[in-house]
Amino acid sequence: MCNKRWGGKRINAGRKRTCLKKVPFNRRINENILNILKRYAYLHNITETEALESAILLQTNIEILKGDNIMKIAIPTENERLCSHFGHAETFTFAEVNPVTKEILSMETKVPAEGISCQSAGWLSEQGVNLVLAGGMGARPLGIFEQNGVKVISGCPELPVRDVVNQYLASTLVTGENACGGEHSHCHGHHHKHHHCHNG
Repeated sequence: MCNKRWGGKRINAGRKRTCLKKVPFNRRINENILNILKRYAYLHNITETEALESAILLQTNIEILKGDNIMKIAIPTENERLCSHFGHAETFTFAEVNPVTKEILSMETKVPAEGISCQSAGWLSEQGVNLVLAGGMGARPLGIFEQNGVKVISGCPELPVRDVVNQYLASTLVTGENACGGEHSHCHGHHHKHHHCHNG
């Protein structure tokens, strides 16, 4: 194993020799994560590449442990609450949940590079989302989600995101009409003004 951590980018560049197998970090990696990996490499006397490989292995093991029971939910969010209009959200909150044990496994927020709009439905589908919990949603994003096999529950209340997810998992989520005039919730075809959403 190469014990040299830092050095020139080229061999014989006039600086300390670096590991020949070292490869640069992907620049698309989040800067905070990049700094954590660099710090981990420094503290454990390993190369940055080895730190990255360890992180990838850990993530792989986590995915194996999760198994097939994991569902990824996306929620348009504003001020850490569900945003009533899909295209007006500040961020999207992603929640990985286990619908069998009714547990929230992780939560994170993201924003597409081009910003949030009704066109974000395509981007969300690319993130591996299984379900979208939304307030109001127009016909265009509803159509995009349907084409990509993503389930949509519209008319969700403007509650803190974690509360919305927990209510969905507990089958106590009460939804109303789609404020944006799109099709009503895809949840079991209810057509009442308000109904309880069951995730079974």
